[in-house]
Amino acid sequence: MLHTPGLLALFVAKLVSTFGSWLTLLALPWFVLVTTGSPVKMSAVLAAEFLGVATLGLPSGKVVARLGVRRTMLICDAARVPLMALIPLLHQTGWLSLPALLVVSFGLGAFTAPYVSSQRLILADLLGPTRGTDEKLLARANSLIDGATRVAALAGPALGGLLIALLGPAQVLWIDAGTYLISYLILAAFVRPPATVVAGTDRESSRASDEQSATFAGLRHALRHRALRLFVLALTFVTISVPAVFICLPVLVMDDLGGDPRTLGLLTAANGAGLAIGSLVAVTGLSRMNNTALTGAAMLQCAPLWLLLVDQAFAVASGLFLVGLATPLLAATLNTRVTLRTPAPIRPYVMTAVTTTENLAAFVGYTAAGPALQLSGLRTVFAVIATLAALGAITFAMALRADHSPPAVPSQRPREPGQHRHTPAIHEPAAGTEGNL
Repeated sequence: MLHTPGLLALFVAKLVSTFGSWLTLLALPWFVLVTTGSPVKMSAVLAAEFLGVATLGLPSGKVVARLGVRRTMLICDAARVPLMALIPLLHQTGWLSLPALLVVSFGLGAFTAPYVSSQRLILADLLGPTRGTDEKLLARANSLIDGATRVAALAGPALGGLLIALLGPAQVLWIDAGTYLISYLILAAFVRPPATVVAGTDRESSRASDEQSATFAGLRHALRHRALRLFVLALTFVTISVPAVFICLPVLVMDDLGGDPRTLGLLTAANGAGLAIGSLVAVTGLSRMNNTALTGAAMLQCAPLWLLLVDQAFAVASGLFLVGLATPLLAATLNTRVTLRTPAPIRPYVMTAVTTTENLAAFVGYTAAGPALQLSGLRTVFAVIATLAALGAITFAMALRADHSPPAVPSQRPREPGQHRHTPAIHEPAAGTEGNL
């Protein structure tokens, strides 16, 4: 996999930018909570980013289709450098306010949906016209790139808690701005997908091309396909619950676990450790897992969340670790099946629809968590989180049972600007049999 041109560079870019994002995930809510003392304001700042994704996510499908996945990623990284740097800069000059934080967070979210969608779609382009339609091979590539997120989730929170204690939360945000710049430079220099293939045009391809101009084409396709509909519903349940956990953790640490930001970093790093190990399992063993094993992974993701009700740091860390262990298996399965169960011309629209739904659910979780903490307390919120995650696991298992569709035919794919049409080589070797589901 790492010999595929551009894939290792994409892995490194993802690792660097996600490391910075984890620093922000700790530093920003801690900063708001310390300066305002309000969980509601803390959740509002984080929710504003997901509101930006939810508002502009579906229209961004047109942007991805028009500009191409690589150019979209470059524009999004370049835009997020000054946006992220604006927060510590305004803080230093004394101009930072809650409305300013909300506007900047919304702006960051506006560039998230097209970036994430492009990052998922570019994998098939990097693998090439034949290997990119091999479900096991594409799942392995998804697992590998997701692994960058998981490794960053291990190092980022632990180091983030230490840096917050040493430098202060506002100064840590400068580092995240720098990681976006590094990601941009890596993508610009080393990630260059080969020219895409245009194959024959059957009836499905023609209809998909006609729908390409419709903003909601991707959403309609996901809703018509029963398995994709259930996968997206499962993703919604889980994504409402998981962000709420990270809203609750700063309050838990501050109120019940001593108030040390290093404790917050260690708890989040426990989840990161599970994510890192789970990614290794996904890359090496997911291809041998059938639907029964994947259903077990879905249950493993939800059941340990009940440990959050135990008022002990070790129990909370254990629960977060086990949740992280199962997540890469499910994420790689979902991303791969969404890609290959969708005709190529509307993949940008479907993936942005999935990303938008995911972030809209996160927006609901972030928005509801702060007021719920004030009204009901930590234990009640943790119980609701665990219940929603259980619903997600059940729905994911239903989606696996319903998914009997073959991979989508590699018909016409949107071309990167400046690329030329060509036909596939007749003697191109078939993809290998090793891979992941």
